[in-house]
Amino acid sequence: MKEAHFIHADTEVRTDLIRGCIADSNYDGRKFLVEEDEPDYELKMSYDFLFGYMRVKNGIAGGIMPRRICEIGVSSGISAMAFLDACPKAYYLGIDNRFEEEMRGVSLVDHAIELLKPYNAQVLITDSQKLTELPEGNFDLVHVDGDHSREACCHDVVLAWNALSADGWILVDDAKDSAVCAGTFDAIRKVWPAEIRWAYLEDTFTGNILIRKELPKP
Repeated sequence: MKEAHFIHADTEVRTDLIRGCIADSNYDGRKFLVEEDEPDYELKMSYDFLFGYMRVKNGIAGGIMPRRICEIGVSSGISAMAFLDACPKAYYLGIDNRFEEEMRGVSLVDHAIELLKPYNAQVLITDSQKLTELPEGNFDLVHVDGDHSREACCHDVVLAWNALSADGWILVDDAKDSAVCAGTFDAIRKVWPAEIRWAYLEDTFTGNILIRKELPKP
């Protein structure tokens, strides 16, 4: 995978480099899916999902190269494995309340926990909506993929922002959902009511918003 970094002197989010890093990814996490438990298994085994989701997550992580990752919404570990394939020495903290697996009647999070055992990783079973801050803080990348309601997404993005390192990044999944988009920018308006650097990756499977934390002006 080509090494690429998105942090530049002008602080712009460089979508050309993002797309280049995604295009260079050869990651294939379909081997980790378990047919009897994975919701929408056939869809997730498709090339559309491989290129539009797995390699998107892998490519973004490969470009940023975070040392510390937090993910709100672990599910079966699809994103977690894509991130850690790109930066296997990173620390990973997953947060999940098991809502999806209880709703669908399948086992998801325990499968992710097993997959994560070779890595410096842990999964905290709790509801992010009840948290006032993300534990352990100072993350270089926070992936927000929890409750998709506007209010809940706003809450999770605020948590993510407040837990970022000085030049950290937030990646919001399911940004084709208007409630997710609205909640994301509700949050940003709360925590940083000024110019913000962000990119929308529209040609991805679920839609992704990538935000870089702004540094205080000197």
